[in-house]
Amino acid sequence: LVPSRMHGLGSHAGMAPALPPPAWRDLGASAARLRLAPTLLSGMSFRWKQRVDGIFEGVLGTDAYELKEIADAVHFRVLSKRPSPDAEARLRAHLSLGRGVDVCSWLDQQLLSDPPACFAKAAAALGGVRVLNVEKLESVVAFIGSANNNIKRNMQMVESLCAHFPESRIETEDSHCSKTALHFRFPTVEQLASLSEKTLWELGWGYRAPRLHRLARELSERGGVEFLEALSVLPEVEARAKLCELSGIGRKVADCILLFSYGRDSVVPVDTHCLQIAQKRLLPSIRGLSLSAGVYQKIVDRFHEIFGKEFAGWAFMVMFVGELSDFRKVIEARAQTKSNILIEAPAEIKSNLVEVSQRDNLSRWSNITYWN
Repeated sequence: LVPSRMHGLGSHAGMAPALPPPAWRDLGASAARLRLAPTLLSGMSFRWKQRVDGIFEGVLGTDAYELKEIADAVHFRVLSKRPSPDAEARLRAHLSLGRGVDVCSWLDQQLLSDPPACFAKAAAALGGVRVLNVEKLESVVAFIGSANNNIKRNMQMVESLCAHFPESRIETEDSHCSKTALHFRFPTVEQLASLSEKTLWELGWGYRAPRLHRLARELSERGGVEFLEALSVLPEVEARAKLCELSGIGRKVADCILLFSYGRDSVVPVDTHCLQIAQKRLLPSIRGLSLSAGVYQKIVDRFHEIFGKEFAGWAFMVMFVGELSDFRKVIEARAQTKSNILIEAPAEIKSNLVEVSQRDNLSRWSNITYWN
């Protein structure tokens, strides 16, 4: 999403009137299964934004979408003039509605014998956090940009990259979406390979420009998206090793890609934030240690021990989101007596209270550094 250069152009005489906006449709996912802000704005994807009216805008493939929470449900609509036939299926896959685990079920069904207190509090207050499924090329590029970066700036970098290719603009009816944004498909490998380092610097990629420049050429030489798709059938260790052969990708970035684009739900990406969580909450024996390969593996093993290997990556994301300042306030408020209004109020009121809290603090937690 980028600021529209066509803002202010209205209908002209003789032009056909704009079509009515598409109807909102129910995704069939309750708040217990899907909460938008902690899922879309926590650094798994960098192509969603929340507008001042609370509606989320984003792009998947060749389609632009809007999402909003209404009471205990999530509604969506496709903004594209000519939506792809699988637009809804793509959205459901992106939100992992047919994959993974509902966070609250770990507590409701007592699947954990002794869950860490920090996890239990985060899961109770932020149920509905899901691990996204992001297109592989987009994930590779975005997570190269995320190193030593913050989510807001990385979103801007990804946006500028997409908007550099006007031929990738997604056509939408002006009346269907925000008048302040245009929508663009993510660049292809060929488009990325056409960019010079100088252009990438100008697009805001800074010292990461040479990495992305090399990466695009490496992907092109290996067969492009087909190379990335072929990794899907490899065992985790082999897929990780292949990703780490690419410029700008070490184990942590590779693990982000495996979790968020390959459905490897047992993977736990360990960055400095995860290290701090483990040192404070899960593994006192590593306090004071730096993030070596050995410490990295100890943290992964500890997550597998506590949560089981199958969905350890989902448990990690619950705890990761719970450490973000905005959502930590939600957790703290719920733990207080006054938070009964959040627990006992009708679903619509609860949704609005949490949504307002998240939106009001968005500018603060958007600047937190992710995936270091």
